[in-house]
Amino acid sequence: MSETTPSTTHVRLIGGPDDWREQLLDHVTREELAGPREDLGGYLISSHVPPGHPDPGARAVYEPDSEPARADVWFFRGWMPTGPADLELRSADHHQAATVVLDHDGLVVEWASGDGGLHRVERVLAHWEASGEDDLGFDVWHVHSAGRDWELRCHGPDMWEAGRLPDL
Repeated sequence: MSETTPSTTHVRLIGGPDDWREQLLDHVTREELAGPREDLGGYLISSHVPPGHPDPGARAVYEPDSEPARADVWFFRGWMPTGPADLELRSADHHQAATVVLDHDGLVVEWASGDGGLHRVERVLAHWEASGEDDLGFDVWHVHSAGRDWELRCHGPDMWEAGRLPDL
């Protein structure tokens, strides 16, 4: 009788702390990626827990979006446990309509605002998808562009808005 070891595949991490952003994990099998999305994700030890966080051992939380999004792309959702000064808790005070361009993985690449400004995403900071529990919910992206952090919200196909996040 021969036993085979399941082969692992790569998972791409998007956003989050410097030691995990854009890294590839290779401990997940294809079979696991084909399973229920709620079974996927990770709480990763980081050397870049935000300064002043109440738990210096907080974990960086990464999860995939629900189907039909790719199971092998996991987004930073925040810290576990959360802290009162976590940057992911910020929200823009004002939003304006935006036209957003996505890449082949569904990541925000750039957006044009109503005033004609074109903004190129330098880095995704975090992303949360609508929970499905709230019909008025939206997907949220925190991104960095031109020296500022921005919040992009998607209410549905081609229904985006953008707003500046408060400075740190």
